[in-house]
Amino acid sequence: MSFWNRVASVAVALGLTVSAHSAQAFSVPVPGVQQEVGRTGLKLVPADKMLRLKSSPGAGRSESDALKTGALKAGALKAGALSEAERSARGKLRATQCLATAMYFEARGEPSRGQFIVGRVILNRVASRFYPNDICAVVYQNANLKNRCQFSFACDGAPNLVRDIEAWREIRRRATYLVECDDKCSLAALGRSDLWTSTHYHADYVNPNWAKKLQRTGQVGRHIFYYTSTM
Repeated sequence: MSFWNRVASVAVALGLTVSAHSAQAFSVPVPGVQQEVGRTGLKLVPADKMLRLKSSPGAGRSESDALKTGALKAGALKAGALSEAERSARGKLRATQCLATAMYFEARGEPSRGQFIVGRVILNRVASRFYPNDICAVVYQNANLKNRCQFSFACDGAPNLVRDIEAWREIRRRATYLVECDDKCSLAALGRSDLWTSTHYHADYVNPNWAKKLQRTGQVGRHIFYYTSTM
């Protein structure tokens, strides 16, 4: 059974919808920047919920307290009612959406290998003590600061409109692979190269000062990749 089939029931419980009809274009929400919600296959998680899905809505509070603050509404799914498998699927759904969004807007015109490495940069940052330990938090770090975030699509002020639905589907499949696959199978599929350790990248038509301080790991398409363990 595919990943998306396994999480379908969780998606419905979270207020997502499944549709066989894709729109010609849709907007992807960026927390703190824009709130649009679109759809292609799965209706996207609203931006105000995206960064909260990792933790239980009622964590650290009694149910009565949660009800008083409006955290649990009538008919809403209580996190405590989820099985371990459902909680895992819920987390993977959220992580995959964030990762696919970054891969699409940062690298949709790149070769598939380049898209994988951009996704791997994000995962390597999650593993680093210098960055948040959550995929969505890494992708949208400083998204509220115009042109000062980690990934330019999140804070450049431009609407994040997906126009190439087929490219989105392919990238979402690749993001699913990265989220589901451990290091061992990922390396087997993509080769044991320095590129897989990358923590930074930039386009080959710019020359940022920070690149001089890092170890270059290679180039794929128009992106040059680097590694550092200190930032």
